[in-house]
Amino acid sequence: MKKPILFLIALLMVLLSNTVVFSQQSSLGAFTEQSDLGNPVRSGRATYDVGKQEYTIEGAGTNMWAGRDEFHFVWRRLKGNFILTTHAAFVGKGVEPHRKMGWIVRTSLDPDSPHAVAVVHGDGLTSLQFRKSKGAATEEMISKVRSADVLQLERKGNVYRMSAARFGDGLTSEEVSLDLGVARRKANRFRE
Repeated sequence: MKKPILFLIALLMVLLSNTVVFSQQSSLGAFTEQSDLGNPVRSGRATYDVGKQEYTIEGAGTNMWAGRDEFHFVWRRLKGNFILTTHAAFVGKGVEPHRKMGWIVRTSLDPDSPHAVAVVHGDGLTSLQFRKSKGAATEEMISKVRSADVLQLERKGNVYRMSAARFGDGLTSEEVSLDLGVARRKANRFRE
C-alpha cells in the first residue's frame, strides 16, 4: 500500500498563490503546517493574507542543493497525481543568488530526502532539481525561462514535470522520471 503524498510549500520571502485551491482553509491558507527543515541558523515564519490570497514566508538556510537542505516552508499532505500552480515573486532585491522559491515533492522531512523541485533562484535561474535517493547529490535540468514568476509542478505516476513562464507567456516544460514511492511521499513549495 502506498503512503500518502505530503505536499509541502516552502517560501522564505513571499509566494502569491491564487491558483492553488483546496476545500479547507486555515491560518496558513491551503496548507496545514509550517516548519524549518535541516536546522537553519535562523528560524523562519510564514503568514497568509486571506484577502490578498498571499503567503509571506521568511527564513534562512545554507541552501537546498548537494546532499542536504535547509529552508523554511509551509506544507500539507496530498495523495495521488497532482498539478500545482502558482504566481510567485521574491520580496526585495536580495543578496543571495541561490535563494529559491518554488514547489517540491519530498519523501520525508529529513534534510537529505529524495525530492523533485520546480524552482526559481534569486539570480533568475529556473530549473527542475531532483535528488534521486537519500543523501545523493542534487541534479538539475535548466529551463530556457529566466526569472519565471509562474511555476507549475506536476506528478503523474513517477514522472515529475516542471513548467515555467513569465506571466502572460506560454509555459516551457522539463520532466524527469523518479521513483520517489519507496518512502512516504511529500511535496512542497518553498523559497530559500
